[in-house]
Amino acid sequence: MKAKRKIGRYILGVLVLGVLIWGGLLVKNHLDFQHEMLQIAHSKEVERLIVHDLKLKDPNAFTTKGKIQSYEIDDKTIEHNPMGGIMFDVIINGDKEITGSIGLWKTSKDGPIESVGMDASEGLQKLTKE
Repeated sequence: MKAKRKIGRYILGVLVLGVLIWGGLLVKNHLDFQHEMLQIAHSKEVERLIVHDLKLKDPNAFTTKGKIQSYEIDDKTIEHNPMGGIMFDVIINGDKEITGSIGLWKTSKDGPIESVGMDASEGLQKLTKE
């Protein structure tokens, strides 16, 4: 009986170890993916897309005549879109009430990153209508 008990404990230990390793790999892959999305969101290519989308909302953006003077990416909102791509919010002029939600995607692995447009919050809509 003692031999069977030792074998059972050994098998249980190996199974528990396997589950822990598998769980650790899942967490690592998720963190790597989050880091990759963060790097993409802060790339120069995406910066140009954000500026372009903001200039569509305010043609004088980033000038003395413009209502939009600055933006920053809200890193807490960066997430993977279930349909593919990346979504995140852009905070305008340092005011968390004035935001734009932007989506990015690529048509092919080697293709350029494209914006699917920017949805304006109520605050951004009011700012650009003033």
